[in-house]
Amino acid sequence: MPRTLRYTWDQQGRAVVSGQPPDDVLADYLAQELRPDVNRAQGMLRVLAALRQGRRDRWDVTGDTWSLELNRARASIHSEVAIPGRSQDLPLEEFEDAIRSWLEFMELSRAH
Repeated sequence: MPRTLRYTWDQQGRAVVSGQPPDDVLADYLAQELRPDVNRAQGMLRVLAALRQGRRDRWDVTGDTWSLELNRARASIHSEVAIPGRSQDLPLEEFEDAIRSWLEFMELSRAH
């Protein structure tokens, strides 16, 4: 998992993620597209499992702020609105690790 991701809680007790460049792109994707929403994170893990198992070759989606392109090897995140040209490419395994960590942190947040 990218080492610069940091999970915290805001003053209202909601899960928040931040990161240092280049992982700030990944952090913003998690916060703005998956949001602190367990169902969205679980849905993304199902898409990643389908890619890994060969049931899908690729998956592309344009979100509210970010677009995401996944294939069996890589995840590519691109800014749609915030800052044009802002992007990050990373191995699919690292992207999946980040999703799992975000999910685990959200579940921890809900338990407290």
